[in-house]
Amino acid sequence: MKTVDDIIQLMKNAGVARGKCDSLLPDQSLADQGLDSYDRMTLLFEIEEMLDTDIPTSEASKLTTLQAIADYVNEQSN
Repeated sequence: MKTVDDIIQLMKNAGVARGKCDSLLPDQSLADQGLDSYDRMTLLFEIEEMLDTDIPTSEASKLTTLQAIADYVNEQSN
């Protein structure tokens, strides 16, 4: 089971949102926390690599918080 902390560590390893990772809140929109579209797309690409799958655009548009991303990863891992 992946946690929000695991997603943050993935972000750090990928160089996503440098300097912002440690202050991100799990249930607040990533955009509201200063992540731009490039950061978000890079994170989703890393998630796709981790899961060895493609995230459909319809699903990607719903993944706007760290908690939503962690929940999605855990759903796909089952």
